[in-house]
Amino acid sequence: MIKDKRYNAFSVLIFSLMGCFLAANQSIVANVTAALGGSEAEMGYMVSALYLGSMIAVPFEGEIAVALGKRMAVVISALMVCAGAVLMLICQSIPVAILGLTIYGAGIGGYESINMSLVADNRPEDSNQFLNLLQALFSIGAMISPLIIAKYLRSDEFRPMYAVLLGCYTFLMLYFLMDRRIDTFATQDKKEEHGFVFLKLMKNGKMLIYMAAMFIYLGSETALTFWIGSLYTQAGIGEFGAMALSSYWFASIFGRLLGSRVKSPKSIVAPCFAVGAVGYFVVAFVPGVIAKTLAIIVMGIAFAPLYAGIAIIGGELFPEYSAPAFSLMIFAAGLGGTLFQPVISLFLSSGNAAAAYWIAGILSAITAVVLAVMHRKEKAVQI
Repeated sequence: MIKDKRYNAFSVLIFSLMGCFLAANQSIVANVTAALGGSEAEMGYMVSALYLGSMIAVPFEGEIAVALGKRMAVVISALMVCAGAVLMLICQSIPVAILGLTIYGAGIGGYESINMSLVADNRPEDSNQFLNLLQALFSIGAMISPLIIAKYLRSDEFRPMYAVLLGCYTFLMLYFLMDRRIDTFATQDKKEEHGFVFLKLMKNGKMLIYMAAMFIYLGSETALTFWIGSLYTQAGIGEFGAMALSSYWFASIFGRLLGSRVKSPKSIVAPCFAVGAVGYFVVAFVPGVIAKTLAIIVMGIAFAPLYAGIAIIGGELFPEYSAPAFSLMIFAAGLGGTLFQPVISLFLSSGNAAAAYWIAGILSAITAVVLAVMHRKEKAVQI
């Protein structure tokens, strides 16, 4: 049963735009680096800044949702996105760009986690299926925006993209500010008398395991999405980099549609990590544009259901604390995105990109084994 049809329809726009601007940022950091005279290492710092913001701010977005309600938490996070966009519009140096992307990352992480929680509140019976459909739209947006940027912006031009971003998120902020009906279906999470809610949630062993899975998933995915161009350039096939990135997001549409057919994501997360691990090994060791791009397409399908799926699992562990639980999942994702970047840029700058993807493959394989064993034990207990 859908509680609010207006928000249900509006969530289509919300997730489509989030996908557009996620991939746009993945493409545009190279333009920012060129425009401001930065180095490849500084590009890595800017990528990390996006996820560092999420890592720092997202747990507290959950606390804001508990204190002020989920609608106001979305308004505050959208305001932070706008502030980050303004800094990117006026920046004239790499440090200011890093600050702008950090604030943007803090805002978008909270914005996404609270909206995922609202979707779960609005459609409790089929939240995993609908979130995967929304993530498929997210992927469509992510597939389109790199091609638009490549076509209409010079390699040293980035400000028009942030002007569009600012306009879109100002509109979204005003929508949440004015539509008070959202408060009627948004679940009010239980308040803690002492301390932060998210610290209580992190005492749960299963929560920590799924946070680790989200950390490895997002960190590994950024190894592909942000650095495909550099990887292909090292391999002598740099002209196919933009195509490979769009292919990844195009493939993820089908992966998320497949994920929408599954009521509980627990049964598919381990196989998805296993397939992703094989894909990393192919990217690392098999030469040629065809083999690498096919592996990236398969990984796009395999990894697609993981983001929504792992977040839903985390939320189901603590139904009375859904906003902080979703926020912790996005926090873990941001932490992975932050910490993987310096490692990836180190391998790329040393000319040994294959080693980075080999390590990502091993981590994905280990995660697949751990989640498979845990799922089997849970099924045995239920029997």
